[in-house]
Amino acid sequence: MGDSRTNPQIRVVRPDQLDGNTPQTPGVIRKVAFDGRNPDAAHLSAFRGIVQPGAATGAHHHGDQETVLHVISGNARLRWGDKLEGVAEAGPGDFVFIPARLIHQEINASPEFETVLAVVRSGVDPIVVNLPELDEYAEPSAVDYTHL
Repeated sequence: MGDSRTNPQIRVVRPDQLDGNTPQTPGVIRKVAFDGRNPDAAHLSAFRGIVQPGAATGAHHHGDQETVLHVISGNARLRWGDKLEGVAEAGPGDFVFIPARLIHQEINASPEFETVLAVVRSGVDPIVVNLPELDEYAEPSAVDYTHL
């Protein structure tokens, strides 16, 4: 077939092929569709994020990568800033842009339904910098998923 760099291909990843072998943050489950393991990827990665019912992620950022979220289902509350002082709400169909290095948190205020996000980042390496030292500013989870 040849070298994928000289013979690029369209790749399809089915839901049952998503890979959970990527850095995680408590409260969200990341499953990768495309990252640096895709031989044609040079600039982007993509994955599905599920914020569990009643969950709030810890404060984190993604280094030099910009992030775009698309809310597939559920509702996401997003907090950001050095003390997570900014707040925005996003629902089904909404797109969210998160600048590089911006400290943020995703919250699912629903105790019943998960929030499902399609996520694209401007890099192929899975960068997740968790910041537990900011827990005092983070909105707490209604459910503790760290020990399940």
